[in-house]
Amino acid sequence: MRVAFHTLGCKVNHYETEAMREAFVSRGAVSAGEDEPADVYIINTCTVTNIADRKSRQYIRRMKKVNPDALIVVTGCYAQVEPEEVASMPEVDLVIGNGQKSMICEIVMDKLGSKGADPDNKGTEVHVLQRSELTEYEDMGLVTSSEPGMTRAYIKIQEGCDRFCAYCLIPYARGPVRSRPPEEIVNEATMLLDSGVREIVLTGINTALYGTEPGFGCELADLLARLDAMDGDFRIRLSSLEPTVVDKEHVEKIIRFRRLCHHLHLSVQAGSDHILRSMNRHYTRDDYMDIVKAIRDYDPVFGITTDIIVGFPGETDEDFEDTMDIAKRSEFGKIHVFRYSPRKGTAGASLPDAVPGDLKIRRSFELEKAGNEIAEEFRRKNIGMEHTVLIEERRGDYLTGFTGNYIRAYIMVPDRTDDDDMIGAFCSVVLTETYLDGCKGVLNQLEHRTSDGV
Repeated sequence: MRVAFHTLGCKVNHYETEAMREAFVSRGAVSAGEDEPADVYIINTCTVTNIADRKSRQYIRRMKKVNPDALIVVTGCYAQVEPEEVASMPEVDLVIGNGQKSMICEIVMDKLGSKGADPDNKGTEVHVLQRSELTEYEDMGLVTSSEPGMTRAYIKIQEGCDRFCAYCLIPYARGPVRSRPPEEIVNEATMLLDSGVREIVLTGINTALYGTEPGFGCELADLLARLDAMDGDFRIRLSSLEPTVVDKEHVEKIIRFRRLCHHLHLSVQAGSDHILRSMNRHYTRDDYMDIVKAIRDYDPVFGITTDIIVGFPGETDEDFEDTMDIAKRSEFGKIHVFRYSPRKGTAGASLPDAVPGDLKIRRSFELEKAGNEIAEEFRRKNIGMEHTVLIEERRGDYLTGFTGNYIRAYIMVPDRTDDDDMIGAFCSVVLTETYLDGCKGVLNQLEHRTSDGV
């Protein structure tokens, strides 16, 4: 049996796709590319925006065209939130919700068996649990595969969210907060490090909520302490922290771990207190700037990236100016700009004072332009500084990788004979000038050095 996957959306979805792929391969299946002939196509969908829903439908149709006789399986957040809509597509054979991904091999094999016994069995099966039924962390096994030369790997530590931001469907798509036992996380990290991985990225639906369930007994700082104490030459990166969960004191506690990269994705979403309240975000602009100040007091070039939504209902010119102001003051290394997209079932969908589409487009362009300039200025502040870079790949005459504070470094090393030694190694690099989406740099010392998170 040949199984092909296509994944849309977040890092958690990509992690779960790898877990599903490993499960199929362990049962004797062959993993195929998404454009290759396969017996089963699995589309792991996203529903964070209307555009994500549309892309999910497009890929469902595309996979069916590659092999009209294949079994088409749709899973992920779109399948969880709109199972009837997905099941109504004539291309779809199976709809499997987020809470059933660990069972996907068995469900698919049962469906294939029933089609073999009855070729006219065209009915679409739906396997979706309700939010109230998602009570335990879904164990998908240890994800340990790594491609040759792979230097970075994700570990999912947490599932679900209970914050219900007014624009967001994810609490409905992913259910309540469930945390993964720390022993499983440490075991997975150990196996990945043994395979040659040098950067572990901790990810989840709302990573900051790790361990917050009553009686769980291990919070995020406790988990970081256990990983920080492990043997080996590696570093840890957090995929994101939510200011709806953490405050200044919480962040100060987290950022001091030796192995933790000096980079956080800290979604501000808006710079206006009025809009933050409407979004049901549990902080003010001053609270957010207190976190930024604490981070930058610890390290002036600590990398902070963010998400910002423009055009949320009721957003005035003054509100947008507040957002532009907080973007400039925070000196972000990268701003991901999103135009507000109303999602059925969220509080935001029923709010009055919708922002006209042309105004959303204009504001998003303005913020993107400012964001590029802010990011460029942040990179300039790193010129002349020494950073630890994890070398990941070659691009032309340059070896490239990321600094701890998430700047892509381009290091001129024309001689390819050293590639095998360099790729996957931590190197001391002095950044010399901004270049493309990062900075050029020169090796400060040829011997490889241990990562210190910086």
